[in-house]
Amino acid sequence: MYVVIYNQKNLEIIARPIITNLEEFKSSPNLFYPNWDSEKHIWSELEYQNPVLDNGNLREATKEELYKAGKYTLAENELLENGKIKTVELSEFEYIEDNQIKYRKEEKIEKLRQELYELRIEKEKKPFEFEVKGTKYLQHNRTIDQSNITKILFSLVLRFILGLMGKISKGQKLDFAQVMTDLMATEYSNWKFYTEDGSEKYVNVTVQKFIEMSEIMRKHTTASMVAETTLSHSLENKTVEELKKFNAETEYNKLFESEIKQG
Repeated sequence: MYVVIYNQKNLEIIARPIITNLEEFKSSPNLFYPNWDSEKHIWSELEYQNPVLDNGNLREATKEELYKAGKYTLAENELLENGKIKTVELSEFEYIEDNQIKYRKEEKIEKLRQELYELRIEKEKKPFEFEVKGTKYLQHNRTIDQSNITKILFSLVLRFILGLMGKISKGQKLDFAQVMTDLMATEYSNWKFYTEDGSEKYVNVTVQKFIEMSEIMRKHTTASMVAETTLSHSLENKTVEELKKFNAETEYNKLFESEIKQG
């Protein structure tokens, strides 16, 4: 075993003599370290990285003592409180500057705006329930679905008009109410819907149903955009505490459903 000998003045380690036992070293330290001087030296069984002499006893320096001596840098989650180094739990976007907990408000706002944008995209594309001839199906609201409906309606209406022009050219008299009824009943064959289990179902859909479907898509798209824009603009006026509590998904869904009902 060995002991560690320090210089009392600067507390630097000057020797680590091997000893037989502590009692013999205490009674005759010069036998193990010939240069021993009780006025200049102090010994310990422990080797300290940053020794401090406290009332004649050696100990490891505290963080506070090291900080005052310029040998310790506060961690990102540490600050001084009443002369003591305190470890604090920082939430996301919190940081310590000038010994105060601060908040990266703009970064939080940008994150929430991104969440709102992603919620809008998700909500716009989310399938909605649509009933045809008493059976409920799921209809996607993707850009391609909207585009296909527009093309199909244009094709069906154009074909219907051409048929009317043929009748008119033959001198046939037309009843407007009947014409509209016939137009709305015109069908497109094999429009693809989905069921709850994800399987595909091909169904004949009338012009009337396509118009209803388009209106639902329009409402969903408009409501999702209004919800995102309204909430995004409101973030700048919120306090830090309000931003911390702001749940993008909850607030978005609440406003979206409100817009759908109003629409």
